[in-house]
Amino acid sequence: MPEKLRRWIYSRPMVDNILGPEQFELREVPIPELLQEQALVRVKLVNIHSGTRARMTNGMTKLGDTDKSNYACAEVIQSRDRTFKEGDVIACQAGWQDYQIVSSEDACVGYGPASDLTKALNGTNSQWNYVFRPAMVKMWSTEVLMEMFGTSGMTAYFGLRECGPLIPRDNVAVAGTTGSVGSIAAQLARIAGCHVVGFGGGPERCQWVVDTLGIDKCIDYRAGDLAGQLESAFPEGIDFFSDGIGGAMTETVISFVNQNGRLFSYGGAAAYYADKPDAPQQRPSLRQAFGISEYVEAVLKKRNIKSECWIVDAFYHERLRAEDDLSRHLRSGALKPVNNVVEGFENLPGAVAGLYANSRSGKLQVRF
Repeated sequence: MPEKLRRWIYSRPMVDNILGPEQFELREVPIPELLQEQALVRVKLVNIHSGTRARMTNGMTKLGDTDKSNYACAEVIQSRDRTFKEGDVIACQAGWQDYQIVSSEDACVGYGPASDLTKALNGTNSQWNYVFRPAMVKMWSTEVLMEMFGTSGMTAYFGLRECGPLIPRDNVAVAGTTGSVGSIAAQLARIAGCHVVGFGGGPERCQWVVDTLGIDKCIDYRAGDLAGQLESAFPEGIDFFSDGIGGAMTETVISFVNQNGRLFSYGGAAAYYADKPDAPQQRPSLRQAFGISEYVEAVLKKRNIKSECWIVDAFYHERLRAEDDLSRHLRSGALKPVNNVVEGFENLPGAVAGLYANSRSGKLQVRF
């Protein structure tokens, strides 16, 4: 059994909100003795969330510490826990480290408590800590498990279901189409038979969206005249808008959503990726944090647009059904995973820093 683990910590404050590899420092620390109701896991892969930098600036990830809220895939190598058995492949929250002590008693980090139904399904106190079914591990690679059957795929699946249902005549706009959730949402809307238009920054990104996701059209939001492009792409208006961006784009697009249309909002990437994010509001609501401004709220009310805004764990008690439905689409070839995997534990600082500097597609993941 290993005696030490390697851990990246947040060691140096950012200047002008610029995050680079120099903000990270590698430490080696002893692995604590395993207690009752604990398991030692080897972290195989972590998902890097778009809010990682924000957690480092707002104090959630403190100097001298690691970000403990990463969604990770790990293998159990030693266990004294009733839920986790040696050899299990699990989802869990983990720091930027290659080994982790986990427990079914752990509460989640950075989110509200799990529902009783989710606790019963997972056999843990956290919605993010659970054992993957052996059949899922056999069928799908680690990166697919953590993208398609992790928070990205589940957000797209439940978002379109709860804010739907989508029907073939619907005109669907998907913002954030090159991102992890948006790329899946666009494909699920296409599978439902809808007319789907995505968004990309530049002609090459737009071509990637159309070719890779198989949707009808992509709007280049950097080309100017966004309103004119929307009018051309949606002559009959938008019936369903999937939005992970917020900000000015959302305010423009919402004006084209039809009476009795639908808005599914799941994130505020415009704020996460801004060079100089706005100062945080005092205790913003989830809707505000996801970019639903007062102007957007007014349009929603005036046009009777149904809007949904939530974090995916609200539906994690139905996780197994979603896994089965998404697996069916993957096995048929109708749904394609979009992975962006950086290889190597040593490359984690560069990968996290690059999230805010480089164009990418899909969920950023680091395989240890």
